[in-house]
Amino acid sequence: MNISNLNLLKKLRKPEAHIKLERMHYGIKFLLPETLSEDELLRLLVRIPASAYKLPEEHGISLDFAGRECSRRLILHMLNSIVWEKGIKVFAWLSGNPESVKLFKAAGLSTVEPPLNIEGAKPPETDEKSPKYDNHTRNHITSLKIVYGSMRSGHKVETEGDVLVWGHLNPGAEIVAGGSVIVAGRLLGVVHAGGYGRNDVFVWAGCFETPQVRIANKLCFADPKSTASWGKSVLITLEEGTPVIRENKFLHSLKTRKSEQEGINL
Repeated sequence: MNISNLNLLKKLRKPEAHIKLERMHYGIKFLLPETLSEDELLRLLVRIPASAYKLPEEHGISLDFAGRECSRRLILHMLNSIVWEKGIKVFAWLSGNPESVKLFKAAGLSTVEPPLNIEGAKPPETDEKSPKYDNHTRNHITSLKIVYGSMRSGHKVETEGDVLVWGHLNPGAEIVAGGSVIVAGRLLGVVHAGGYGRNDVFVWAGCFETPQVRIANKLCFADPKSTASWGKSVLITLEEGTPVIRENKFLHSLKTRKSEQEGINL
């Protein structure tokens, strides 16, 4: 075994150098390590047998490069040695690095994960005994998914119920919820509340710092230069078909009262 292979094996013993797989509605997401060089990453991917990529006909994979700045050489080698050679169907090339995203788009590669309805994929099914989505009776699924800790770039949560993130939603992270979404920390990633048609849901953020939030089929755009609630605790609801952002005055008043009692200036 040559020195380069030995060095690669040493690196692969570290957890942060492992390729992680995440089951998605469209197939599998490959979370690729940033700690390996481009050559080491290619050698690692080439070693995976073609049979490991085999999925049902309608399914495929996405490649998540996290914060890695990809080169043209890396993309070409991945297409030649992995995608075309092994016959893999790649739905999306994902990255939290703007330069990598720009390169993917210039090559005509999709940088967005497939929606739930791709090639026959369906939202969660219900039967006569299950609660159904109904914006008039508000008889909805009320399950709650809790994420303990912050969600990093490439991390995606999909659920038919509500979501509580006990941390930050970082850039490149995404939540698609049938119900409401609460992010206790900084909201920097992408949130879609009411993902299956509900419009009586809300998004609450401990610190609002994202340019886009979706509720049901409506988009809410925010500009840090002109949005008064930017960087503050907010509640976002859908009222008469229009997204409305409200600063959380109640929470602010509690902080102010506590600071006054402690003699601290905000």
